[in-house]
Amino acid sequence: MDKVDNHLIIVIALEHYNPLGQLRSLGENGIRPIFIAINHKVRMASASKYPQKVHLVKNEEEAFEVLIREYGDVYERTGYKPILSFSDDKTVTFYDQRYESLKDRFILFNAGENGRITKFMRKKEIVDCARRHGVPVAPYWLVKTGEIPSDIEYPVITKAFSPVEGGYKGDFHICEDEDQLKKAMDSIESDMVFLQKYIDKKTEICFEGFSYNRGKGMYVGIQTDYIYATKGYYSPLMNVNPPKDSNLLEKLNSMLEEIGFEGIWEIEFLVDKNDQLYFLEINFRNATWSYASNIVGRPLPYLWGNAMVTGETPVQKDFKPFIAMVEPIDFGLRVDKGLCSLAEWLTDFKRAKCTYYYNEADPEPWKVVVANWDKLK
Repeated sequence: MDKVDNHLIIVIALEHYNPLGQLRSLGENGIRPIFIAINHKVRMASASKYPQKVHLVKNEEEAFEVLIREYGDVYERTGYKPILSFSDDKTVTFYDQRYESLKDRFILFNAGENGRITKFMRKKEIVDCARRHGVPVAPYWLVKTGEIPSDIEYPVITKAFSPVEGGYKGDFHICEDEDQLKKAMDSIESDMVFLQKYIDKKTEICFEGFSYNRGKGMYVGIQTDYIYATKGYYSPLMNVNPPKDSNLLEKLNSMLEEIGFEGIWEIEFLVDKNDQLYFLEINFRNATWSYASNIVGRPLPYLWGNAMVTGETPVQKDFKPFIAMVEPIDFGLRVDKGLCSLAEWLTDFKRAKCTYYYNEADPEPWKVVVANWDKLK
């Protein structure tokens, strides 16, 4: 029987600690991937010992040229399609738009046709989908930039209506009243803006997993929740648990089946002060937190590839809850801002079972972090 080990795995991603987790998840499970690294702030993920070869490129177009030139004939030569795995929205969109021309030579994230993943990256499309499947969503509006709905509920947040259009994170604002919303509208780059009722959060919950067989098959590796809340930002210190709510997971599975998505994903929820969950989004890519899944024997990039070539549902390995930390960001939010002492932070660092940069077995990326600490923290 075919298995993932027969296939070349190629990670195509922006240089970041997100693909670093992918490279480590694969390398720690006996797979030495190819890494096509798109230039970003520092060359950190490409410093990992696990890739068998690294191609450093300037942009998506150059990455695509390298892929086709170097690996476009692998299936013809070996009989095994290379598996492509992604870590950022722009890369997912680039290959989603070209899926039908690539599917005969590669296995890659897809929803069955060109552009379908990109469609569901749009905020209104995905929250409408969530509503159809009984997943709770906070009130929302999609309007032309500058328009203010008559039934708006303050406070409200503004978001780019797609992660690959407009200013993306630059279009995010928290507005307490109409004056603040009008001012925010003046800075938003896209023609359309997604508005949503602002929820004062207690925490956020993220599910890390993947789907296959046109979304019918779903595997959830871990569930994370943030240990402290940061307004308008995520917490880099988190609890990692086995997934708990089977009823909610069934609804998410039905969403993925409607979309037809095959790939690694992250599904995010906000939790308010009364423990009510509100759906936020699906990231149709490997997300940073997925590396914590590898720590407990649930390596998502490896298991997804194997599910795609064998159709087999992976076995769920039990694990005990633990702590994970994004070290530079947590240091910057807590120690630099005086929220905890260095000694307290070091205690948390030592008890974290998963750190997303530091890794004793793969030390070079951490050295890059230390050398660029002010830029990254």
